[in-house]
Amino acid sequence: MTERPSQSIVPAYRPPEPELRLVLRPNTPDPRLVALVRLMARRAARDWFRSQQQEQRRRSGP
Repeated sequence: MTERPSQSIVPAYRPPEPELRLVLRPNTPDPRLVALVRLMARRAARDWFRSQQQEQRRRSGP
C-alpha cells in the first residue's frame, strides 16, 4: 500500500459575522433610514429639475 503525504488540515475561511448593533435613543429615527430618504429626495429633485429644463427647452424651441 502506498502512503500519501499527510495534508495539513486548514480550517475553512469564515468571514466575520455582520454586526447589526444599532443603539438608538427612544423615539429617534434610524439614521440609516434618514440617509436613505435624503438620497431618494435628492435624486427625485434632480430628476424633476431635469424634466423641467427639458420641458422649458421644448417650449422655447424653434
